[in-house]
Amino acid sequence: MSSDKIDLAELSPDVVIVGGGAVGLVAAVYLASRDVRVLILEAGPEQLHQDSQTIFQAAVSKGRKHAGLHQGRFRALGGTTNFWGGQLVRFDRTVFAQRPWLSDAVWPISLEDIEPFYAECERLLGLPDGLSDDFTVIKKLQTPAEYRDDDLEYFYTRWLTEKNLRFRFARFLEGNANVTVATNAPVTSLRISAGGEIAAVTVGFGAQAVEVAARLVVLANGTVEMVRLLQHQTTDGYAPPWGNNPWLGRGFLDHLEGTIASLKPLEKSLFRSLFDNVFLQGMKLQPRLRLSEARQIEDELLGAAIHVKFEAQEHVQNAKIFLAGLLKGRLSNPERIASEIWAAARLGFPMAWHYLVNQRIWSPMNGNIQLRVMLEQVPLPSSTITLSEIRDEYGMRIPELSWAVSGEKEIRTIQAAAALSKHYFESRGIAKVAIPELILAGGPELLASFVDTFHHMGGVRMGISESDSVVDPMCRVFGCENLYVMGAAVFPTSGFANPTFTAMALALRTAEMIKLQVQR
Repeated sequence: MSSDKIDLAELSPDVVIVGGGAVGLVAAVYLASRDVRVLILEAGPEQLHQDSQTIFQAAVSKGRKHAGLHQGRFRALGGTTNFWGGQLVRFDRTVFAQRPWLSDAVWPISLEDIEPFYAECERLLGLPDGLSDDFTVIKKLQTPAEYRDDDLEYFYTRWLTEKNLRFRFARFLEGNANVTVATNAPVTSLRISAGGEIAAVTVGFGAQAVEVAARLVVLANGTVEMVRLLQHQTTDGYAPPWGNNPWLGRGFLDHLEGTIASLKPLEKSLFRSLFDNVFLQGMKLQPRLRLSEARQIEDELLGAAIHVKFEAQEHVQNAKIFLAGLLKGRLSNPERIASEIWAAARLGFPMAWHYLVNQRIWSPMNGNIQLRVMLEQVPLPSSTITLSEIRDEYGMRIPELSWAVSGEKEIRTIQAAAALSKHYFESRGIAKVAIPELILAGGPELLASFVDTFHHMGGVRMGISESDSVVDPMCRVFGCENLYVMGAAVFPTSGFANPTFTAMALALRTAEMIKLQVQR
């Protein structure tokens, strides 16, 4: 792995990957291990630093409040995995199906197209063998039969042991000759050839700018920054070939999360056996409930998953993530311990406060126990990422987010999740469920009480033609043969699941095609 002092102009990689976060690192490791020469251009430093984060504070937010525009992004090697719980959840088959009640947005690929790459991603991330299937886990744990339900499916989310991918892949990045990592290397524009392909990427600005030529270019720099770069003028000052695509920057998505009920356990041993976190082969698994496909179809609901939150313990868990993600590797120099801890605290406090004020905390069994739901939103053309007139230090226009949520279907899904949860817990004698009046009443106040989850998706959605999407089913940008996109920005719809795992799996699917293209 190289430092930020390498001579970029001297390199001749097969593939340039813009962005060194979860998606960019996984794709780079996959390609480099298959003899493809890869250059990763990470805009931030190798180690998180406050100075690298100021660019996100300048972003403009309009429409519905979106805390994650300013707090949930990290410009440093490892990206958001520097402050991530490491949760892995596969998308349901329902997400890839056509759902007329949702919108006209539909995935041009099926679950079968991506399943092999989920498995490959699990291998790269070091998941223990035999833990991918929920029924296998249920059998191993001898989970009580009360887990079964026609409307709410019982499942587990998996949590990585090493969450920061900068550390997970450090040895590979240091030792493999096919991969080079350049930090403090912000890509500010793309140079287009006469034939309409990417001739080079421009790193830096003004007299400090350097051009890096590449056969293929991959954008893996996060949804907001990716859309921003695609909307920006080219190095020559012209509009890019894809600039007039009607879906570029539209259909921005995030998950909604909020409390739907409070619980009072009736049969504590049964409650714990069903909803305590478990550890198998060193990996944490968290039990949850999701709306079944049959219930979604019958009642025309959105995808949603319900989880139990114990008040104080979640605060401890967030503190552990904070310490592990932001302080790891910072204490090697005794002279800098105090300054590094202070810098990390300044970075982490806004997110910790967000968790606190939005009740993303939990407590012991005799304390407050909540039911929380995370759900998808209806894709809307009016939910957009555009460019403001303000420019940053690199001469790029600042992104402007206008997040929009439709309302009616989201509210109906929230109310259904609450009602089905009440039946699930009370009919089995597990717990008494109290649903707040705000949930029962519905309306704008209910929707306003739900927050974003820092899961930025959409804006460069995948489809079959330029009229309905920005990239094709292999995530290649329409109108440019050698430009690809990797990340959750390509999602037409989202389901309820954390998007990172599917974004990484999709990236491996695209990387496999890139490998074949390079070999040819």
